[in-house]
Amino acid sequence: MPVTPRTSSVRTVSNQSKLVSPPERKKAWWQNWQLWGILLVLCSGGVGYGATSILLKLPKTQSCSKVFWPVASASIRLYCAQTAAEDKNVEGLLSAIDLVAVLPENHPLRPEINRNIDRWATTILEIGEEEFQAGELKKAIATAKQIPPNLSASELVDAKIAEWESIWSKGEEIYAQVEDKLREADWDGAISSAVRLTESSNEYWATTKYEESINNINVAQEENASLSKAQTQITNGKIDDLILAIDKADDIDEKSYAYEQAQEIIAQAKKKLVNNIEQLIETQDWRQLLQVANRIPRSLKLQNRVKDWQILANAGSSAQLDTVFGIEEAIEEANKLEKKSEYYKLGQQLIRRWELEIEDVRHLSKARELAIVGTIANLNKAITEARLIPSSNPRYNEARQEMIKWRRQVQTIEDQPILNRAREISYGNNVNAWRRAIAEINLISGDSPLYGEAQGYARTWRADIERVEDQPILDEADSFANIENYPAAINAASKIKSSRALYPEAQNRIQRWQQELDGARYLREANNIANQGTPESLAQAIRIARQASANSSVHPQVVRDINDWGARILSMAREASNNSLEQAIAIARKVPPGTTSFIIAQNEIKFWQERLNPPEPEIIPPTFKLDKLKKERNRDN
Repeated sequence: MPVTPRTSSVRTVSNQSKLVSPPERKKAWWQNWQLWGILLVLCSGGVGYGATSILLKLPKTQSCSKVFWPVASASIRLYCAQTAAEDKNVEGLLSAIDLVAVLPENHPLRPEINRNIDRWATTILEIGEEEFQAGELKKAIATAKQIPPNLSASELVDAKIAEWESIWSKGEEIYAQVEDKLREADWDGAISSAVRLTESSNEYWATTKYEESINNINVAQEENASLSKAQTQITNGKIDDLILAIDKADDIDEKSYAYEQAQEIIAQAKKKLVNNIEQLIETQDWRQLLQVANRIPRSLKLQNRVKDWQILANAGSSAQLDTVFGIEEAIEEANKLEKKSEYYKLGQQLIRRWELEIEDVRHLSKARELAIVGTIANLNKAITEARLIPSSNPRYNEARQEMIKWRRQVQTIEDQPILNRAREISYGNNVNAWRRAIAEINLISGDSPLYGEAQGYARTWRADIERVEDQPILDEADSFANIENYPAAINAASKIKSSRALYPEAQNRIQRWQQELDGARYLREANNIANQGTPESLAQAIRIARQASANSSVHPQVVRDINDWGARILSMAREASNNSLEQAIAIARKVPPGTTSFIIAQNEIKFWQERLNPPEPEIIPPTFKLDKLKKERNRDN
């Protein structure tokens, strides 16, 4: 009880009053009536406060579980209700409300009880708010609805639940927009919608669901990039790319926004992959088929077909060993195909073919063993053995190709000595030796593997003979050209026919000598015309002279004459400028490009044109305007 501390404070005050009282009047402390008044007030207040506290709160050691509630007092009920509400959980708060709600409205403690009930109901709503902020809407609503309807706080329940549902509905709407944008691969739109979640007054939507949306956007972008690459691989159509595309699409989870797109990609890749495998079977590329069959993803649900593909691939690979044992093993493997298999019919066809091939393979194997020796006798025996394979059997074409190869080997062995002898004869390096070598090498027939090589040697030797025969003709032509008798040189060189080895060389020389003749002719014609002495005749002379070839011996003289004629035209133009600038310009324009006077003539033309059409004088603004402009510039700066 606070009675004792109150008394202590009174004593302290009394002591203080004694200190400040006049020293000349000292009274006994019990004679001070103010002190007795204060003590009386403190004692009565302390007694009232203690009584009320005892009435409202019993000691915490009181066990509420042992209380017999039908006869329990209001103070005990209130105490136990406060105890139950201390943990601030919904069950305890509702229990607290139930304990005191049974008391009559006219009970003296009703005001205190109502205050506690309102506080406990508000706490329940606060718990519901926490659950709502944590993302548990249904739990929050269930918590709020537990508040008894007869309480004044129940009026807030419906409004609070409506507020929660509105906020939650808005969050779901925005989240649905994010998902729609993700399905459309509209990343910017998805991000814009996700950012709106942060504006929600619900912490769960503003943080957890926002972060979830951003994570979904990142995952969707990665998945979309992966599927785009897979689509490119499908377009390529190669088996390896198709399998990789399927693996990428398989990684997309069923809950992903790109799951439907991934399934479409898998379906496309599956269709193309099966088509490629059917082509491998059609072309009997058994090794490639075996490699592919072992890599088919299980997600395609082609296990039965994969089993059949593996059987066909193993059987075909064994048959391609080209041994009797391999074919027998292939037949045994192909018999594993079940009758209900779509490849059963193909398997039976292969078995019948391989049964026919067994005997053919025996013949081919024996023939190849004989051919390995490489002698004419053994090669002929190998050909005879291969002929035993009937043309109607599957291995006939293969046997035929082998026989052609062995026949060519026989011909090569037979014709090689002829070729060697012809080359030895040609080493005489004279016409007689080359002719004998050609006669020898022509013994090699056209179907011989060495025929092409033999004809190459023959062409070389014929060319050597023609050079020896035609060289005197070409030498004679050169002797005429040396004394500049080009017509005679051309006539002599023209005797070499087009089929002869020296014909290209003779034609090159004829062309060079003809250029000499033409160059001299053009220069004579140009000089004759230039002698007329007019600007027009000089310009025409230049045009004619320029037709002379640059490779001709007269070309240096042509260049000197052209430059001289150009200078004469310019000189005539300058003389004409004394009388008529228009006439001078017309003459100067006849100086052709490429001459030493051309640039000078162009400068003269420009000068004369300026004299004919002088430019207008530049109008200079008055000085005061210039000063004004300078001031305006300075002001702007």
